[in-house]
Amino acid sequence: MTHPYGADVRLLKVNVGFLLKESAGYVRDIVFDEPGPVHAYEVVLRDLQGTLRLTRTPQGILVQGLLNAKSASECVRCLRPIDLPFQVELSELFVIPTAPEASQAQYQIDEGNFIDLMPILREEGILAIPMHAVCSADCKGLCSQCGKDLNEGPCDCETEEIDPRLSILRTLLDDQ
Repeated sequence: MTHPYGADVRLLKVNVGFLLKESAGYVRDIVFDEPGPVHAYEVVLRDLQGTLRLTRTPQGILVQGLLNAKSASECVRCLRPIDLPFQVELSELFVIPTAPEASQAQYQIDEGNFIDLMPILREEGILAIPMHAVCSADCKGLCSQCGKDLNEGPCDCETEEIDPRLSILRTLLDDQ
């Protein structure tokens, strides 16, 4: 099954039917090691790695663990693609739909006995992207006139003309 955004939703859906058959306290670890891109709706994750511990509780499944990933973004100065590393520390209870707590639970186990990690990873991926992501601190960006990447060298554009109304401010720079 493929998601409209191109995501293979099976990767981020974990079948917990076997855990629901066990008694409270049963534990199983699940290891993630996915180098390729994983689409969590509009967020593209790379190098998704980590281990999640699934614990059977009377209410459902407690998911705990740490996942590392990189969120695809682009430099706001030069528009080059960059990967921003982030961590997701999970400690979420996925409630059985028939449990009394199900109506108030943020996350539920679906009818097919699956838990969906995609909303959590999407949210954390969005939060990991800074407002002004740059590829490096000394990124020179693009020329405002021709659009050339100034990290690759200077462009042939003429120097900018100063608005005559602001030319008096130029004298302040010349004095220094």
